[in-house]
Amino acid sequence: MIANDRPDQRSATAGVGIIVNPKHVATRRAYTALSEALRDRAAAYRTMTTTAVRDGRWQAEQLVDWGAEVIIVLGGDGTIRAAAPVLAEAGIPAALVPTGTANVLSRHVGLGSTRQAIAHCLSILRSAGDEADASIRRIPINTANFRRADGRWEQTAFLCLAGIGGDARAVARHHGLPGLAGYAWGAVRALFAQGLTVTGDAVTSGDPVWSVMASKVARPAGPISVFPSARVDDEQFSALTVGPLPRGSARAVRAWAGIAAACLKGRPESHPLMHYRSTTAVTIRLDAPAPAQLDGDLIGDCLELRLSAGRQRLLVSAPRP
Repeated sequence: MIANDRPDQRSATAGVGIIVNPKHVATRRAYTALSEALRDRAAAYRTMTTTAVRDGRWQAEQLVDWGAEVIIVLGGDGTIRAAAPVLAEAGIPAALVPTGTANVLSRHVGLGSTRQAIAHCLSILRSAGDEADASIRRIPINTANFRRADGRWEQTAFLCLAGIGGDARAVARHHGLPGLAGYAWGAVRALFAQGLTVTGDAVTSGDPVWSVMASKVARPAGPISVFPSARVDDEQFSALTVGPLPRGSARAVRAWAGIAAACLKGRPESHPLMHYRSTTAVTIRLDAPAPAQLDGDLIGDCLELRLSAGRQRLLVSAPRP
């Protein structure tokens, strides 16, 4: 647990709220460096730590009530996603320090390391007016409505990526190895997962497919551009249906090899099993429950997933391109 710091002290510097997800050692190191730099600058700041029960939304509400003028999030995509609706509603900009596993949003706004992100945080605290505004990216907050295996409907927000089927199975199995290697291991194990029988607007045939995804980011995991037309601040998703895969292990291996080659060439859409379209809404209905994920976090087995591109925007401070 990281204790709250300077809850009431004020200075000429804008009040800074900090949300910390302490899961990773990298977070604690980054927080030490950030807090020392803020103290050197006599900045007023308050720190709130996430827990298993309160994953970022409550912390964001507390910091908004405290009067934070900017909120720094130390964590991964899940922590950002939890805090995003509160920050967007309040119109308070977020600064990101990527200390999660995949850090998809941070990578796509130009933040490649914790050191670079902390330096950017300190630079915006020194800036004011037009100079600070120029670094703001307006990231849509998208909506996912999903029906669980027991029939219950739930709604939540997401920012970068949603999917159901093989991609979510890869997420579910990523704990075998640490970091991105775990996601790669999970993906390998999920390549030959049972196909999904899907209805809705995401498919054009009745054949089982491997996965259905909708993305606002080009590279959801690693350096390969799986969604080359996706843009993190775009109004539309790049929706992808993968499959149907051929029957038989040898034919399936050849199909995946062809998909990998197309992706490495930067032309995944050229492969006949990669079906793309641009849209603001995706509906996926299944005959049997299958795992689903939002921003790389498993949400459990679902029977239906409805995705809508959001109009509400999270203000994210990021380096100029």
